[in-house]
Amino acid sequence: MPVEKKDYYYLRLSKEDGDVEAGSVEESCSIQSQRICIRQFLRKQGFKEDDFGELVDDGFTGTNMERPGMRKLLGLVEAGKVRTIVVRDLSRFARNYLEAGHYLEFIFPAYDVRFISIQDGFDSQALGETTGGLELAVHNLTNQLYSKDISRKIKSAVDLKKMNGEYVYGTAPYGYRKGPDKNTIVVDQEAAIVVKRIFDWAAEGVTISQIARRLNDDGVITPSVYLAAVRGKYKTRAFWTYESVRNILHNRIYTGDTVPFKSHVVRVGSNRVRHVPEGIQQVIPDTHEAIVSRMVYDKALMVVKSTKAKTKVSGARNPFTSKLFCGCCGNRLVKGKAQNKNWYCTTARYKTGLGCEEIKIPEEKLAEIVLHAIVTQCRLMKEKIGQLKKEETTIQSEFLNLEKEHRRLRMQIEQAAASKIQYYEEYVRGTFSKEEFILKKQKETQKENELKERLDVVELQLGEMKNLMENRTEQISDGQALAKYQDVTKLTPELMRELIRQIIIYPDGRLRIEWNFCNEWERAVE
Repeated sequence: MPVEKKDYYYLRLSKEDGDVEAGSVEESCSIQSQRICIRQFLRKQGFKEDDFGELVDDGFTGTNMERPGMRKLLGLVEAGKVRTIVVRDLSRFARNYLEAGHYLEFIFPAYDVRFISIQDGFDSQALGETTGGLELAVHNLTNQLYSKDISRKIKSAVDLKKMNGEYVYGTAPYGYRKGPDKNTIVVDQEAAIVVKRIFDWAAEGVTISQIARRLNDDGVITPSVYLAAVRGKYKTRAFWTYESVRNILHNRIYTGDTVPFKSHVVRVGSNRVRHVPEGIQQVIPDTHEAIVSRMVYDKALMVVKSTKAKTKVSGARNPFTSKLFCGCCGNRLVKGKAQNKNWYCTTARYKTGLGCEEIKIPEEKLAEIVLHAIVTQCRLMKEKIGQLKKEETTIQSEFLNLEKEHRRLRMQIEQAAASKIQYYEEYVRGTFSKEEFILKKQKETQKENELKERLDVVELQLGEMKNLMENRTEQISDGQALAKYQDVTKLTPELMRELIRQIIIYPDGRLRIEWNFCNEWERAVE
């Protein structure tokens, strides 16, 4: 069965717009203006605007294609599910002229995708055999050069503000809030008390883990919870951890100084960031009010530096890394050194009473349970595939019968319409009286309306059957891809990544495996 193609319009706005970045509106105004422009164009051209799907990248540069909305759009194109793409102008699609030209002149034609750029007057369907190659390439090259030039100018302006001591780093850190004057921060007295306690403890030699535990025992709310209550839009964590305390102790901003360039982008339009070594970072002193003195900061920093740095794990990656979660607090489990036997929850170091101290499972036992669960699930899949194939055959048979019924009803509707025309012609010739004509016409109209009602029901059933067939085909395909693991004897990172989303460990030794399968396949293993 051919894949159904759909129409889409694409909207994009760079971070430089500032509306969303600054949090002033939920969605940037330029996104709204793009949407209005495109929908007006679609109405004017006779398209049904509601038939078009919308894909948006708000706050993403156009100098590369690594944007969530764009990746989804291109994925749909490669799957053969796109008929038309509409953008306000070419720069919304891409400013890199080589990438844009590649898609417009090779990829989209190969997948029979119509591309429309409204303000550029570009419609690939109107061009026919030609691609408008030179003009299009020059236009895209201009967009790319413009993008790089404006990015450099914006970066230069922001860098100058940083060097002048202005705060242009987005959200104010915990302990501060935005000041009344633009690009300034002032002390948040309530949060600053907590920050000062942390530095004082560290300066006295209290370890980071001990500080986190003290804060949790005292019921001090975490920075994320505090900032969510004050500003909103924060992913919260209910208790203090090693990282949350360490991040505060390592931030020089609490001394009243600013470090403007801790990292830098490798080149304009790139997502690669290079960190500047701490020893050569530039420090701008006295840019705002301090919460702690530089002497206390230096003493506290010794605690951070005395903590042994984590070394990169050499050799093969553990298949359970980033897959195990605590059933009490939701934290990821750790194992530490490769030779360690048990996975455990580190939250027990910082917070008591959650049950996390009971979370401990030997890797050997865990591997045995998970491997058995995978083999069992894959064998069940193989059995399920046979059942799904039978269901698919039944659905296809019902679909064919409905298609026959659909054709029969359409033919009968056409015959009823033809009969009314014939009755009218005979009435004009005098074969029927006016009363006889009206009676016959009413009878055919009633018959036609009943047929149309039946046709609507059949079309609805056809749509449902089509969705069912696509669903069964997808399930069978997924199942066949996974059933091949029914004889697996060893866990690997690749196998875990493909099959398992996460494994939740509980204090009583129970574990729940959450699979990557669709809902019809998913089963929790207790």
